[in-house]
Amino acid sequence: MEIKNIKIKNFRNYKELELNFNKKINIFIGNNAQGKTNLIESLYVLGITKSHRTYNEKKLIKEGEDFLKISGIVKNENTKKELEILISNKGKSVKIDKNIIRKTSEYISNLVVVLFCPDDLEIIKGSPSIRRRFLNIELGQIDNNYLVHLNKYNKLLKNRNEYLKQNNERTIEMNFLEVLDKQIAEEATMLYNKRIKFIDELNIYIKKIYKKISNGDIIQIKYETNVDVKQEKLEELILKKLKSNIKKDLLFGTTTIGPHRDDFLFYLNNHKINEYGSQGQQRLAALCLKLAEIEIFIIKNNDYPILLLDDIFSELDEKRRCSVIEYINKGIQTFITATDINDIKKNILKNSDIYDVKEGIITKLK
Repeated sequence: MEIKNIKIKNFRNYKELELNFNKKINIFIGNNAQGKTNLIESLYVLGITKSHRTYNEKKLIKEGEDFLKISGIVKNENTKKELEILISNKGKSVKIDKNIIRKTSEYISNLVVVLFCPDDLEIIKGSPSIRRRFLNIELGQIDNNYLVHLNKYNKLLKNRNEYLKQNNERTIEMNFLEVLDKQIAEEATMLYNKRIKFIDELNIYIKKIYKKISNGDIIQIKYETNVDVKQEKLEELILKKLKSNIKKDLLFGTTTIGPHRDDFLFYLNNHKINEYGSQGQQRLAALCLKLAEIEIFIIKNNDYPILLLDDIFSELDEKRRCSVIEYINKGIQTFITATDINDIKKNILKNSDIYDVKEGIITKLK
């Protein structure tokens, strides 16, 4: 997979920008707060339709403007498509080849991106909501149907929670709730099955990669849920749980079981890495998670994703840099940001286009 160019209008500190990209390596050099991360973010938004830095999409619009637009030509072995995303005060729209796409699930996966950034550490030690978001985004890029089921589940969950808040044990209509719960259980079962399969696949690769880089330590990802997802009759079990928890759900005005409450945790040599691991071990776990993700994308899509490396080389030691560089050398199109080129190997620089970034203006140096 390759992104040929990008056009940006009114995004962050960019008024207007158009760039053609090297199909191998593109390096953006500059001081902090000049726009390097904003460029990486624009590529991420074009692929995912969301930012990794903010939930408020209006903050992406350049100050004083009322809309932003990002577009780019994406090419893989068989196709070439123009992707476009428009965000305004009125909402968001996405297009493929000038045609409006109504469902996000039909858009995502046309530009598959794997992002490495300093905030990746939050996947390891941050809140469960951060890990669920990661899981949903990455699974959505691999499996469009996952997003279809996730959207259905979220709508049903919203309806159930609103109903719980408006009623109590005396006023609740159990027949209505049973119909709603059956639909929720169906979608939850689909989500659980896809999540567990993805975690199992991640474990295969993350164990190999971590063991290689760390000289023998064993890492494992465990899915944490209040439902026994290994049961054969999972849908029936979810229905029973929803029914048995109804008093608790009415008390709190929310649904207390389901995929929206789950988590996944990292264990290093059978100990929780977020509690017992050092900062270096946690950072290595985050790095290996992303490297494992690349392997899965390659197998599932029979193509390489695009790598976005935002200011990570200064934080990695030589061995860990080499682990990332190994993938760059495979020919994956890569975008790198750094304050200078001292932390980047000469053989990478030799095959790169290098740009200077200053106050929202990008100038090609090489």
